[in-house]
Amino acid sequence: MIQCSSMKNNIELSIIMPCYNEEKSVSICVKKALKVIKELKITGEVIVIDNNSSDKSSSVAKKAGALVFLEKNKGYGNALKRGFKEARGQYIIMADADDTYDFLESKKFYKKLKEGFDLVMGDRYRKGKIEKGATPFIHKIGAPILTKILNIFYHTNVSDAHCGMRGITKNAYKKLNLSTEGMEFASEMIVKAGKLRLKITEVPITLSKRKGSEAKLNTFKDGWRHLTFLLTQGTNFTFIYPGSLLFLIGIIIFILLSPGKFTILGRTFYYHILYIASLITILGYTIFTFGVLTKQYSINEKLTEQDRTSILIKKLGMNKIILIGFILVLISILILSYSYVIWAETHFGRILSQGRVIAGVTLFVLGIQTIFTGLFSKIIELKK
Repeated sequence: MIQCSSMKNNIELSIIMPCYNEEKSVSICVKKALKVIKELKITGEVIVIDNNSSDKSSSVAKKAGALVFLEKNKGYGNALKRGFKEARGQYIIMADADDTYDFLESKKFYKKLKEGFDLVMGDRYRKGKIEKGATPFIHKIGAPILTKILNIFYHTNVSDAHCGMRGITKNAYKKLNLSTEGMEFASEMIVKAGKLRLKITEVPITLSKRKGSEAKLNTFKDGWRHLTFLLTQGTNFTFIYPGSLLFLIGIIIFILLSPGKFTILGRTFYYHILYIASLITILGYTIFTFGVLTKQYSINEKLTEQDRTSILIKKLGMNKIILIGFILVLISILILSYSYVIWAETHFGRILSQGRVIAGVTLFVLGIQTIFTGLFSKIIELKK
């Protein structure tokens, strides 16, 4: 049974279509979606979100039988968030109104959702099909790369993370707290589903050639937005792990050179390499602290969930972090003061303890950075 205006409750399936200047294809999409609902013999609704179209998309969609809502805030994410807000179905299927995705394939998504999956992704690459001319060649390269990054960071194991046709339960959507406004909305949905360990599956679908309308996706701009979103959400891989590794390498070099020199593979190294070790240590610590602050901000904005690193930092608190910073600064001042005394005893000639000086300067920089990290962390907490 197809939903009518008097039916307020009991909607089982909502099919959402974000739409921007798609008057040539939106009617076809709506009629296909309504046909699926009828064939499934369920109560459903077709919702078209007009994202400020300048053509007759709204009137065409209404005439075809859809519920139409205007979303003035431009952006793929804004349109879909409005669609989810208006949807009353227990299950929701989404795809663009340009007829590149065949809404007759909605049955596959519905059946998987009924089986108990939280999120059902369309698969154009592994088992699905992309018609000739349906997508630029560069998309066939870029989309799999971004998907691979997403799978590594979030263990989602999907083959087509940027497919625009997907299904999700209303309960699962509420858990995700999606917030992005543009094309990166698609990545955010997968990222958060992966973090929450939602049940995800895929169904093969076909991507068809566009029916007259212009593509809304900007290859480089939207690709960059997807990539930066993945990198800023994957704070462990982008900041925490690389920063920790560099910091550890720097500290190891300092320890090895603490006797004054060390030999490896027949080659002897002296204090000169400590300049590089200092750079690596400070760089690693800077990247690590950026990661900590980014993670804290993301948690406060509900863009990501807490993990062991964030819990540890929260337990430390601003006061302890600042105290650690002051301790490091004090130690560095003592080291540098001692080095100055030794230097003075030689009548300010050649500095005989350059390794100690480099270590002191490094500790001073790390201490100051720790103090300001603690202060900035408090600012983030105040915003919360």
